[in-house]
Amino acid sequence: MKSSIIALSEKISVKKALISTLVFAILLWLIDFSPIGVAGLLKITDGVGILDYESRYTADYAYLWLESMTEAGRYFHLTRIMPLDIIYPPSLMCFMFSWLSLILKKSAKEKSPLWYSLILPPIYLLLDWIENIGITAMLLKFPGRLDGIAVATGIVTSVKKAVVLLIIILFIIQLTVFLIRKIKGDADAKVKG
Repeated sequence: MKSSIIALSEKISVKKALISTLVFAILLWLIDFSPIGVAGLLKITDGVGILDYESRYTADYAYLWLESMTEAGRYFHLTRIMPLDIIYPPSLMCFMFSWLSLILKKSAKEKSPLWYSLILPPIYLLLDWIENIGITAMLLKFPGRLDGIAVATGIVTSVKKAVVLLIIILFIIQLTVFLIRKIKGDADAKVKG
């Protein structure tokens, strides 16, 4: 019996992957490059961005960061970036899941343990949402401190980044396997033909 994640991957088509890519690209632009995203925040805060881009930070570092954002920056983060950061992670998860599914269909055997790597995009999503909850809690409580949440959020951010890196590495390896097999298959066909 196939796991539900593997069964879901069977429904992924190139068209669905392209749609997920378009949605992800739009949301990436909104959250990172638009005036209502990080680009807008950087203008308000004179270059101070979001904690999501930091890793394994201490509570003191997190609160120094939040203080340097200024009140206007913290408000902007809560009211503009956080709403986007609720819908952005599912778009990235769908993007990664779709393309990893498609490449595994081309490069991995049906019962290969590699198929279980499809659990990584949903793990990324869960970690990103946990990170967002921690950052939102710190923003809402500021100037009060939630040191334990700050440290835990920094660790979650680091693990999230490691999961994304692992997905990228797996995709590149599987793409390489697929291309080598394709080139070898084309060369073998020419020799036989």
